[in-house]
Amino acid sequence: MKLLDLGEFGLIGLIKDVVQSTRQPSSEASRRIIIDIGDDTAAWSGSEMVQLATTDSLIEDVHFRFRWCTWEDLGHKSLAVNLSDIAAMGGLARFALVSLSCPSDVDSDAVLEYYRGMTRLATEHGVVIIGGNLTSSPVVTSTVCVIGEAEPGHLMTRAAARPGHVIAVTGALGGAAAALALLSHGTQTLIPDTLHQALSKPRGRLSESRILVEEGVRCAIDISDGLLSDLGHVCESSGVSATVHAEQVPVCTGCSGAPGDCTMFALTGGEDYELLFTCERALIPRIARKLECPVTVIGDVTARTDAPAIVVLDRNGAPFATGRSGWRHFAQ
Repeated sequence: MKLLDLGEFGLIGLIKDVVQSTRQPSSEASRRIIIDIGDDTAAWSGSEMVQLATTDSLIEDVHFRFRWCTWEDLGHKSLAVNLSDIAAMGGLARFALVSLSCPSDVDSDAVLEYYRGMTRLATEHGVVIIGGNLTSSPVVTSTVCVIGEAEPGHLMTRAAARPGHVIAVTGALGGAAAALALLSHGTQTLIPDTLHQALSKPRGRLSESRILVEEGVRCAIDISDGLLSDLGHVCESSGVSATVHAEQVPVCTGCSGAPGDCTMFALTGGEDYELLFTCERALIPRIARKLECPVTVIGDVTARTDAPAIVVLDRNGAPFATGRSGWRHFAQ
């Protein structure tokens, strides 16, 4: 049924059924709910932990196109990009508020697929969707707010990098950028599954971030705008510089088939939603043993000088030309 015929409250009823039928009653977040979907606000009991909050929006024809993104993919990614922010802080994700804007001629089944994609990921991480908003708009906009928490004194931040730390990343990079490069050339059916998953269904490294925190890591950021761009945020916040060895940066499998330089995809592409972190080198072997995903050391944190904050070197130790550093909102 079209949303125009179903109406706002009819759609809310269907969404409520999808969300509540997939919820885990035994999860920590579920046990703390006081007022659920259907009232003016949600309500839940708090805790003595540090509270975290983040929000992000995905806008049709800016961040995604339905030519290559399904409604289920959109629901998954809308939640995942927010979970990635909680992971970067070393936190636990608890609750989500979902605001969806779309044209009135969208079919209700499409919206329910959006919520199913989101609730599958939410269930995996013990997150409960507790409310949100629905509005009509010319294009689809998906905005999610995630509420989380962390133990006092155990946050990871951008400001804790120190000279002598190594720089490491989880997983592999460049897959989303390579997928977009292929899509822009109209080769949608030829995209390797690894690249499609990187673009449409990023993980959000929540469980991995908990291990980093337990092992003493206190500096991290999620890679959303591009490795060099996000490392630049760390350098600025911490008052340090960095050296990156381009050949050590792990590149997503399948990137070689895309029209472009694989290393550049990994350095500047963005939308990887992996974790970049810094720590003492001695911590890396133990972290690598405990994480189920690869961990790769890609460089070193150095003292701030008058030179550029980030130096990228090739395999011969010569400067590696990178051009732009990553995505910038509002740039031409």
